[in-house]
Amino acid sequence: MSGSVWKKPDEVMRQMRDKKKALQARFSHASTTTATNNLDNDEALAPTSSSSATASVKRKNPFRRSPAKRPKLLTVTQDDQRNASANVDFMSMLNAPNVKADTNKELAVELPQALSIFTAVTPVCQKVDQCPVDWSLKTRVRFTSKSPFAFSSTLKTSEEASGITGFVRCVSSLKSDEWSTLDTSTNAQFHQCCLLWQYPWLPWLSLFPRDTRAPITSTSSVQIGMDSSVSNCLINDWCESFRSLFGLLRARQCPFFYVCTHQFTVLFRAAGIGGVAEIHALLTPTTRGMREVLRREDISYSMPLKKSGQDQTNPVNNDEDDETKEADKVGDLDDEDCDEDDADWINDIGLHSNLRSKLEAERLQDGGQGTSQGTYADSLLLIEGVETQGLFNWLLNSKLCLSSTGPLTGIPPTLFSPVAFHQATLRPLKARQGFLKQDGENLYSIEVQGPILPHSMVSLMKLLQSSDFTAVWTTLSSTKPFASFQSSTAATSAFGKESLSDCGLDRTSLDLFCSSQLPPSASEIRFQDGCFYFN
Repeated sequence: MSGSVWKKPDEVMRQMRDKKKALQARFSHASTTTATNNLDNDEALAPTSSSSATASVKRKNPFRRSPAKRPKLLTVTQDDQRNASANVDFMSMLNAPNVKADTNKELAVELPQALSIFTAVTPVCQKVDQCPVDWSLKTRVRFTSKSPFAFSSTLKTSEEASGITGFVRCVSSLKSDEWSTLDTSTNAQFHQCCLLWQYPWLPWLSLFPRDTRAPITSTSSVQIGMDSSVSNCLINDWCESFRSLFGLLRARQCPFFYVCTHQFTVLFRAAGIGGVAEIHALLTPTTRGMREVLRREDISYSMPLKKSGQDQTNPVNNDEDDETKEADKVGDLDDEDCDEDDADWINDIGLHSNLRSKLEAERLQDGGQGTSQGTYADSLLLIEGVETQGLFNWLLNSKLCLSSTGPLTGIPPTLFSPVAFHQATLRPLKARQGFLKQDGENLYSIEVQGPILPHSMVSLMKLLQSSDFTAVWTTLSSTKPFASFQSSTAATSAFGKESLSDCGLDRTSLDLFCSSQLPPSASEIRFQDGCFYFN
């Protein structure tokens, strides 16, 4: 083995020391470069020793801001801040309460006036112990509950029979002492709540709500109004039914009933109902032409819901009132002169009397000069006492109650009542039970459709009070003013209870119908913990 392959220990140690020195020199060069860069980026440098200053050379930072431009930039920044504080936008106002405050002090943040609407996020619900009677007609109501209902829309034979018997005889199915053979189940009670009396009833026509503009579904169907014999028979039967129902109302054997025509609705109520001490009727909507016809028939009425805000806010002197009355009288005389001129002109041209009456009826149906008030509630009429008999006679003989066009031509108005009368038809409401999902929660629901009268709503509310529920309904818009009427001279409910003991309502429901309390103007009601909440 040659001697050049072997190395002496001194040579090996010398090579290791050389490698170590080279590695240390490389590390020291890297640390010097890092320190130089840190000194360039720092704005305020600490004084260093002369040895370190000479060892590292300071490199100029090309991105450093010139000191000469600093005051100018500060001035521009302050101006921008002042302009921004003067023109605060909506988002900055929203972010203002999120500023971090001192932890030792709790500062009360006050929202500006523009953001005061956010303080009332949750609506205030009206709470009542008993649900007052809503006199408007409902077309549909839906009840929802988290727990299943105690009744079902599918009925047995005994349940249907007991419900019909209890409704026709005006006997509650819970009074088993009087009628021990009646079924007292909740299904029988539910069926009894969904019944009413109606005349006329024609299965192929929709008589509620009445819409003369509805198209005829079948071209081969013959309208009743085209056949005079059929139309006259139907009108004669309707007059007998109307007389029977009005006689029951005067004898206080019927609490109320509705007369629904194609252009207005009349609610007749017995003495004591709604806190009114005498028999009365409510009519809505009305037009100037219709009110003119009532005045010609010497039917006195009042408009209890007519707005008189201007008279209350701006009182007028008596002289000005007299001048206004005189101006109104002059205007009425001018209108009468115009009407007389029109009548003379029609007579001169020899127009047939039947055609004249038809034109006058169409003019009144269209509103004549239009309604004097802007909404249905403003045109509500109240007829009380003896004047109700005059309204009854006018409805029997007036041609305004009959439609002259459309599929309902020649068909008399629809009568709805909670008690039986001559030639009435017993009609059930359509009930459908199912499930729905709301806000990710499964709910039990039952929907009732049809002309829902106040007695049905009160009975359904009482039947559902065994558990919490929510009710949402749809109201016939033309009958909403009925729920807003309240008599100024309300009688006590004791008078109504004693005089209406045989009207067909049970004692607990009679207290509500004789009360003059107004229901809240809401389309949703929630029953929870024994109280009603209106939204």
